[in-house]
Amino acid sequence: MTNKELFSLKGTIAVVTGGQGDLGSEYVKILVEAGAFVAVLDVKKEVHPKIQQLQNDGAQVLCVAVDLTKKSEVVRAFAEIKNTFKDAPTVLINNAGRATHPNAPKEESGLFEDYPEDVWREMNASHLTSALFVSQEFIRAYRNAKKQNGSIINISSVYGVVSPEQAMYDFKRKNGDIYYKPVGYSVAKSGMLGFTKWLAEYCGFEKTGIRVNTLVLGGVEAGQGAEFVNAYEKRTILGRMAQNTDYNGAVLFLASEASSYMTGASLTVDGGWTAR
Repeated sequence: MTNKELFSLKGTIAVVTGGQGDLGSEYVKILVEAGAFVAVLDVKKEVHPKIQQLQNDGAQVLCVAVDLTKKSEVVRAFAEIKNTFKDAPTVLINNAGRATHPNAPKEESGLFEDYPEDVWREMNASHLTSALFVSQEFIRAYRNAKKQNGSIINISSVYGVVSPEQAMYDFKRKNGDIYYKPVGYSVAKSGMLGFTKWLAEYCGFEKTGIRVNTLVLGGVEAGQGAEFVNAYEKRTILGRMAQNTDYNGAVLFLASEASSYMTGASLTVDGGWTAR
């Protein structure tokens, strides 16, 4: 097998959740460039400009607006995928999930004792419940796929591996304000790590041919403001935040045959954040 063949996804059907975002759309783009047909599942109805361009260029990209926390909607989405591509997907990227921005509302970023229950439920549902429902339907469909060689990639974060460094947010406390990077996001992203390990064992025991791995991401620069960016960059070995394109190589590696002997593992791409 040549290196080109090793990373090829020609004719593969892939699903990307949260694919209408800035990172998700990059994953869609790299999969398409490797030869895949892609279904984008996202609560957003608006099509991301990158995806619109792919469609304009003739790529087979199906966009389905769906609430991934509702099982019936996920079932409907997979029926649409089968109807469109006439086969089952064999690559899944569980990328959907609510983020917590440095400018999060005070009720969300205040004292731990006051963290809102509704935000806790929403955060865990958007990351973990969506991954559960989508993975269930993916595996159900995969059992009848023509190609029995699959990959599930669960997206996590450095904040699922290590605790947020609360001192990094001191700039938010200059005027006596209370600010903490909230607990919900860390717990949800940590849960993705456990989900990966359990699901990898299940898929192996069932002899499905599906590999399951976690991609652990560092922070992406996305207009957070100079004070936050400077504070974050000082804590990375490479001295910068990630760009949207920095994870494309890792996504292609995990989706393709290049990672054929890897399952139940985590691939960390964080500029050295967790090495310190």
